[in-house]
Amino acid sequence: MTRSVRPRILIADSYKSHAGALSAYLRELSPPVEVFSAAEGRQALSETTARDVHLFLVNGFLKGALNGFDLCRAIRRLEAHRHTPIILMLSGHLLREHHRGLAAGADLFLHAPVEKEELWRMVVLLLHEASHRRKRDTAAADDTDVKVVEFKPSVRILH
Repeated sequence: MTRSVRPRILIADSYKSHAGALSAYLRELSPPVEVFSAAEGRQALSETTARDVHLFLVNGFLKGALNGFDLCRAIRRLEAHRHTPIILMLSGHLLREHHRGLAAGADLFLHAPVEKEELWRMVVLLLHEASHRRKRDTAAADDTDVKVVEFKPSVRILH
């Protein structure tokens, strides 16, 4: 029998107001996703090893010993999260920052100020792709399935 879990999203952002706004946007998804935050890179890594994270939202300019780019690289070095989606949030559209983000392991980029609908589209897309990859890779070995995520009541995105 398959067991469904709510998608878990880790927000790594040093600014509480940013993390709070992102968390509020994500809580509007249906069914609700589980959102938790880390204010710096080492705390985010600690949370990552303690929980089964399905998606990361990382501020590229995270304060502390690990900036957002360093955190992306550290996440990718963890066997369990080599393919877990990462959205890197940047404050500008500089091509150099995009190249750094891709090299660090980011899947997609969001630019400040974050638009709610754009965030939803990215999250739903990446969770959907990750769910299909997980089903393909684990086939019969895993009986855990991530719940359907919607951002319009009639559109089923993830199963």
